[in-house]
Amino acid sequence: MTAIEAQNLVKTYVSGHFWNRKKTTALCGINLKIKEKQVFGLLGLNGAGKTTFIKTLVGLVFPTSGKVSILGKAAGHTEIRKDIAYLPEMPYFPRYLTPEEILLFYARLYELPAGSRKEKVFAALNEVGLFEKKKVQLKEFSKGMLQRVGIAQLLLNDARVFFLDEPTYGLDPLSAKQMRDIILSLKKAGKTIFLNTHQMGEIKQICDRIGILNNGRLIDEVEVKKITGSLETYFIRKVLADGK
Repeated sequence: MTAIEAQNLVKTYVSGHFWNRKKTTALCGINLKIKEKQVFGLLGLNGAGKTTFIKTLVGLVFPTSGKVSILGKAAGHTEIRKDIAYLPEMPYFPRYLTPEEILLFYARLYELPAGSRKEKVFAALNEVGLFEKKKVQLKEFSKGMLQRVGIAQLLLNDARVFFLDEPTYGLDPLSAKQMRDIILSLKKAGKTIFLNTHQMGEIKQICDRIGILNNGRLIDEVEVKKITGSLETYFIRKVLADGK
């Protein structure tokens, strides 16, 4: 089954006043299909449109034209929201709360049975290595620890499709490895994962396929195992050859 599909996806932003409007096209006719249980990595330079693309896929941004579907239903459809999980590049949580408190809040939002909420929260915190910090206020946490709280939140709902926007950006080497291990465990569990990243090394370790986005256009799509040599060299060659 196709987990994620974009058909002729276009997203244009309009800024300025009505007498001086400026249009910026962030996504230009993207076509993409990702099968279930695959890990897909989207690469691109800053400003290529990666975050706009992922927000469109999860239904936070509406297409100007074209279609986006997740597990056969339109992106943003209420019936599909329980099956997807999204981690933004900079997850925000009230800093006065503890990991236990914030996850119990999300467990209620997910309508998890009251009798099993704490068990699931503690299991998620243990999975991301934060069980011992469950009663520490988030204001004491580093960026890497906050990212792990975000991942723990995603694990609560047992989603089928995960969207991760720069999941290791700004993390120290140990935190980045822990994040990769979590993603690999999701992969092993048969989840579909779509991630944006600048980190070429993690793509080689995690992804089945990659796409390269340049100036809002998907200029390449390939299986990782078919790339010989350095992924960084491959990426740079493709972007330079695109020349736009």
